[in-house]
Amino acid sequence: MSDDSASLGEVLAASDIAFAVTDQRCRVKWANPRMAELLGLSVEQSVGRSLPALLAGAPESPDSEAVVVSWRSRDETGHRWLEISCAAVAETDLVFRAVDVTRWRDQELRAAKLGHRHEDLLRMVEEDPLTGLPNRRALTRELERQLALGVRGALLLLDLDNFKDINDLRGHPAGDRVMCTLANLLRDRLTDGQVVGRLGGDEFAVVLPGADEREAVAVADRLRTAVAAIPLSGGSGATRTTISAGVARFDSGESWQAILANADLALYASKAAGRNRVTVYEQGHYTDTALRVSVLDRLRGALQDGGFALHAMPMVKLASGRVVGHELLLRLEDNKHPRLGPGEFLPAAERSDLVLDIDRWVAGTAIDALVEHPYPGLRFNVNVSGRTLEDEDFGDFVLDRIAAAGVAPGRLGFEITETAAVTNLDAARSLAQQLRASGCRITLDDFGSGFGSFVHLKQLPITGLKIDGEFVHGIDYGSRDTVLVSGIVDIARGLGLSVVAEWVERPTQVQALSRLGVRVAQGFHLGRPEPLNALLSRPNVGWPQRPQSMEEAAEQNRARAENA
Repeated sequence: MSDDSASLGEVLAASDIAFAVTDQRCRVKWANPRMAELLGLSVEQSVGRSLPALLAGAPESPDSEAVVVSWRSRDETGHRWLEISCAAVAETDLVFRAVDVTRWRDQELRAAKLGHRHEDLLRMVEEDPLTGLPNRRALTRELERQLALGVRGALLLLDLDNFKDINDLRGHPAGDRVMCTLANLLRDRLTDGQVVGRLGGDEFAVVLPGADEREAVAVADRLRTAVAAIPLSGGSGATRTTISAGVARFDSGESWQAILANADLALYASKAAGRNRVTVYEQGHYTDTALRVSVLDRLRGALQDGGFALHAMPMVKLASGRVVGHELLLRLEDNKHPRLGPGEFLPAAERSDLVLDIDRWVAGTAIDALVEHPYPGLRFNVNVSGRTLEDEDFGDFVLDRIAAAGVAPGRLGFEITETAAVTNLDAARSLAQQLRASGCRITLDDFGSGFGSFVHLKQLPITGLKIDGEFVHGIDYGSRDTVLVSGIVDIARGLGLSVVAEWVERPTQVQALSRLGVRVAQGFHLGRPEPLNALLSRPNVGWPQRPQSMEEAAEQNRARAENA
């Protein structure tokens, strides 16, 4: 090539075909003016940004075939069809090529007699078909564009609280109407330059260019208040609902993926804190989530590798001191550090679908133990999480295992916390009816902790109550707890329900409960939890005997120390 020949860079700069070179993560390293024009940026602003985010629909690997995508310029002056391809360059880079094929594409549409659907096809590319709002692709493009322009601002994530209840109770058409109402409300309450879109499901996002943290929180609170103030029609009648929000600030040094992830962590924190609130992302949210993910990894490993164990807490008849059953408590014994107690790993499990598998493991293990030890006096209670109440197949799973094992259903009981039952009353009622009809025992755990507890008694087909330990803690101090426990016992007796008190830690509590008519209780004073394997290794005659109390264990330890 002669010295006066044009360089490759000059040729590409003058080309009407758009070119860009990216790294393996599709971040732009170089772009010609034609590509920058398509993106609505300068060449300098394009560098470092995600090409698939800015050029929506572009392939993300050289393994993908060339694609034809719809493209509309930001000033809405015209529409184009672009054929975009991706190829590997050397070992570290990718080269993208975008060619305007509008003329040929329009001819194909006319030949296929789809010309009249042209505008419909355009809308489908970057518009949510239900609400008419920008879709995830359009929101991602807008966020990445703001970052490329060097704009500082904030991203809001908004999620409708308990939307599943609307779909379940009133049907999906009613849920769709709620989504449209919510979309119109959000659109009407934002100003020019603030872009709202639907990410999917019941989740919306708002890009707020130029907003600082205070302004972003103010916008989120304004939207949250507006949603809570209007009735959202869902078919028969209307209901009021709320939204939770997460806020993440952004500037040019970050990626759209990181911003979206931060906002999602903040939204999760709002949900975990009780919903109907706004949370700004902080580094602690990432730390909490990383810990939760680590815990979930350990729980998955425990399910696969036998890292779970059950401990048996005796339930004792106060008059005789004999054991009438055991509550089975889940423990994580995977020999990993740090050691995690139930209060540290169960909340993480209950916020994921993993708890469904854990509850099945507990129930299955309890049934297997009852099969191996057919002594009728061995009776177990297992706990059912609130998430498992939503598992429509859990009841069938339990009954099939019981039937196949030939276990008397009365030897197995299930404890459902009052809070979980009230939160999902229909699911709790359905499961309780199914299990009780087969002969299993159903206990409402932590009774008294919820609002309107006595109303729930006539709605749930239960066989017993477990009095919340908060009422038992001060029962021997002459507190108001005495009146409350007395009322619970009287009502339970009138309904033919059994009663168990928990958190019994002192002899004086036993005396107070006995005076009030409580016949069965559990707690460290009456018997400590022990590994289920240890319990089952003893002769049958040892199972119903009075267990070792906390005081007796301490006395034995002192005696051993003195004799050592």
